[in-house]
Amino acid sequence: MTLKPKIAQYVADIIAALQNAGYEAYIVGGAVRDFLLDRQPKDYDLSTSATPEEIKKVFRKQRCMIIGRRFRLVHLYHGKEILEISTFRKKPEHLAPAPEKMNPDKAAAAPENMIFRDNEFGTVQEDAWRRDFTVNALFYDPVNDKIHDYTGLGLEDIRNGVVRIIGEPVTRLEEDPVRILRALKLVGQYGFRMEPETERAVRTCMPLIRLASDSRMTLELEKILKSPYGDRILETFHEYGFLEYFLPALNARWNDPDMKHMRELWRVRNERIRQGEYRESISLAMSLIVLPFAEKQFVNRGSLFTYHPGIENELKNAIGRMLRPRVPTKRAVAAAVRTLLLQPKFLNESEDNRERLKSHPGYSHARELALIHNTVHSHSPEFEQFWPKGDPNRKPKRRRNSHRGRNRGQ
Repeated sequence: MTLKPKIAQYVADIIAALQNAGYEAYIVGGAVRDFLLDRQPKDYDLSTSATPEEIKKVFRKQRCMIIGRRFRLVHLYHGKEILEISTFRKKPEHLAPAPEKMNPDKAAAAPENMIFRDNEFGTVQEDAWRRDFTVNALFYDPVNDKIHDYTGLGLEDIRNGVVRIIGEPVTRLEEDPVRILRALKLVGQYGFRMEPETERAVRTCMPLIRLASDSRMTLELEKILKSPYGDRILETFHEYGFLEYFLPALNARWNDPDMKHMRELWRVRNERIRQGEYRESISLAMSLIVLPFAEKQFVNRGSLFTYHPGIENELKNAIGRMLRPRVPTKRAVAAAVRTLLLQPKFLNESEDNRERLKSHPGYSHARELALIHNTVHSHSPEFEQFWPKGDPNRKPKRRRNSHRGRNRGQ
């Protein structure tokens, strides 16, 4: 089986540079899995026998940063791309105590084998066996075009669509409860099924997800919001009872008509991403999630599309309520609110309004939301022609602070 033609050349060049410097180096995890499933990976994770400091020496002429405390790795910059390079790990021989910044209640409830720091380097075989699932434990060498399956089950489980935890399932989930979420994402995104022992452990350990750090869980939410399979992932979360822990407000309203409306909007959005019609966007996903509920909330004042004082804060609060306790960055929330507030302008088809709106920095996302809404409700087949595509990558200009030096050093 050959993967070589599918790999970006710069990735193969980085692997070759590490190997030429005397180190083992591979593409690992999700990228290998996606290639085998005939999907294009969003990014590449690399793993090597070189330590973070040694990696920096190999790529001293490129922008290269060591990041992380719990798990030290390297970010290597190639144009706009960021490659994540980790050093082979092994299971920690001595478990680190809970971080001082961790919530005391969470620290007290943490299982004794929960891993808080994972910086003990090992061999490639040890690294494979400490990974989460067999389908994520494949190592690919693009220089020699060879796949290494050190668990002996990875290739078979990908062929059969099976999610299988490496090692004793309950122990591995106690080490890192976020693995519960990742197992369910594999089921939702790829249509995999869980191996019976893995499924029993996931259901048993589900309450442990409350011990995961807020920052990691918010990051996982952002990945789901961006994903073109996010609707399927949330469906799986609800089916397994995990949504109650992850997004309790959405879970409580799952069977409401507004929630069904939201899921249909999100389904159309994700189909358009998979077809290459639009790009992934956290803020656009948030505006889709809140749209049906906001329409209902503001109906006694005309509609969401009728401006009234204070609506910006009300929309921010609505997003917070729906996604609590995990709300992405203020910047993403502000962009979602702006996308919602531009919707009334699509009802005005005058030429002057059309030209002004097309030049607005938020036009592309707002137009995509209006198009999705129009598609679901079949209001106007001419909408897409009347409102042409904008640049989805255009960002609003930041205001320059004329008093930049005033607060410097404070």
